[in-house]
Amino acid sequence: MSDLPRGAVEPHQPKGALEPHQRMPAVLPTIIPGPVCWPDVFGRRAPLEVELGFGRPHFLLERAAEVPERDVVGIEWKGRWPRAVWQRQARGEAGNVRAVHGNAWLLFGALFPPSSVTSIFLNFPDPWWKAKHKKRRIVSDAFAALLASRLLPGGSILVQTDVASLLEELLARLEAQPALENPNGRGRLCPRKPVTASSHREQRCRADGVPIFRALVVRR
Repeated sequence: MSDLPRGAVEPHQPKGALEPHQRMPAVLPTIIPGPVCWPDVFGRRAPLEVELGFGRPHFLLERAAEVPERDVVGIEWKGRWPRAVWQRQARGEAGNVRAVHGNAWLLFGALFPPSSVTSIFLNFPDPWWKAKHKKRRIVSDAFAALLASRLLPGGSILVQTDVASLLEELLARLEAQPALENPNGRGRLCPRKPVTASSHREQRCRADGVPIFRALVVRR
């Protein structure tokens, strides 16, 4: 009998399949009976980090290697990128990573209980330039409140983008949350990159000389 959540679809397991506690479903239901017990998923209890909309998993995998004492979960709606992580894991790599295939808007609040996450990363979110599409930007006021509620006290949200106007909007929404504060001063950018991992987009920006803007907020 499968140990996956009811209603989930079990992914194809390649040769050298993962142990049961390492498996994550290819598609999770949008309504989940309760938050996932991440210590059971990872087989240990450790600080938990989350990357939302990770795309190509460069940052996700590099961050996991950077902090082996932590567990890192990524959520991405394009199935090929979670599958790329699963393939690496089937070869015995990236043991402290779990890649979830699904919509972060729908899944984040259900997957993580309040005050459970140490760090959240938003790396180069889609700016959705057209006016009719701006409602699709990942951080609305409601989602900002949800992110704040899932952080542990002292936990952080790091936003990175090459679109200055987008960062200004996202930072304003995050700073509007009473539980969050900007340690660098209201409306101010992060003066230096607080992590070494780099997303695929960041690597492209650096190669092309495109400036990158960063902001960090912390739960009080």
